Amino acid sequence: MIYRRLTALATRITQQFLRDRRTLALLFLGPLFILTLLTPILSNSAPPATLALAPSDTLSATFAQQLTSHLSSSVGIALRIVTPAQGTRLLHSGDIAGVLIFPSDFAQQVQSAHRATLQLQVDGSNPAIVKELQGVTALLVGEMNQALLTPASAPAQLTLAPLRYFTGGPNFTPTDALAPYLIGFFGYFLIFLLTAVAFQRERTLGTMVRLVVSPLRRTELVLGYLIGFLRFALAQALVVLLYVLFVLQVHVRGNVGWLFVVLVVLTVGAVNLGIFTSAFARNETEIGQFIPLFIVPQLLLSGLLFPIKTLPVVLHQLAYLLPLTYANFALKDIMINGNGIATIWPDLLVLLGWALLLAGAAAITLRRERI
Repeated sequence: MIYRRLTALATRITQQFLRDRRTLALLFLGPLFILTLLTPILSNSAPPATLALAPSDTLSATFAQQLTSHLSSSVGIALRIVTPAQGTRLLHSGDIAGVLIFPSDFAQQVQSAHRATLQLQVDGSNPAIVKELQGVTALLVGEMNQALLTPASAPAQLTLAPLRYFTGGPNFTPTDALAPYLIGFFGYFLIFLLTAVAFQRERTLGTMVRLVVSPLRRTELVLGYLIGFLRFALAQALVVLLYVLFVLQVHVRGNVGWLFVVLVVLTVGAVNLGIFTSAFARNETEIGQFIPLFIVPQLLLSGLLFPIKTLPVVLHQLAYLLPLTYANFALKDIMINGNGIATIWPDLLVLLGWALLLAGAAAITLRRERI
């Protein structure tokens, strides 16, 4: 008797799962989808940090060539030769971690004054890499001083000017480097999840059916819910921002106002995504089935866990189709690089476009609402 009851219960659960194609797809295809994304990312090991040498004349070019030829394989970072203008551009784009600049009259200073001062500029967003670059630069300067020790003339002395931070600063910590990504991701994810669950609850309670048959237009319905959810979403963004600034004391080089603007636009997109996805769930539990499809790819590809430039070509291109990627670009530009609207406006424009696109998609799904 017990065996029959257990068998009947197990059979009912099995049949229930077999009828739920979406759950079956999540169960079997969800892990395959995530593993497909992870495999090329993890197999593509991140390249070492790059230090550029920017010579100014024949003597400094000779030193730079010798250093890159003999020490590239032993200092733990990649060395390359660039012009000073190229070094600034590559630092701005994030393709190099630092640039060692020789003075414009390097040969003349060495020959006449027997001394010269070199300048190290770094991307200060990662304190560990900055420390590594300082150690390597000291080694390179020591090698050049040894090369200048000749019996025939007075020895020249090369020194380093105080470290110059292109981005970040001397007080920046690993938390400062991660903060832009964490603020964007958790704000986006939580607002999406809460909006989707709340909107699905409206359907379950029958509120949506009553609103659909009311004189309200679909766009008015979406805007009304958007405004209602945004009140709490913006309050959450403000609380997180104040906590990060005053409790965690994360350093922000740029204008905090622009930081809040980026979070507002990102939040609008998250709310619209939540409204859109809720139309395809039959209950609140099924909302979680959309996380592997809409959230996990953005977690893996937007720069939070892996630098975008290290991704395989296909995933690198895919990363530039995701809204969270542009939010991270804008937040990093403000918090670490100290930039403002003149730099972040393209990212804001993309985020706004995504928000409008998702608002339109949400309005379309409301037309399919069953009455």
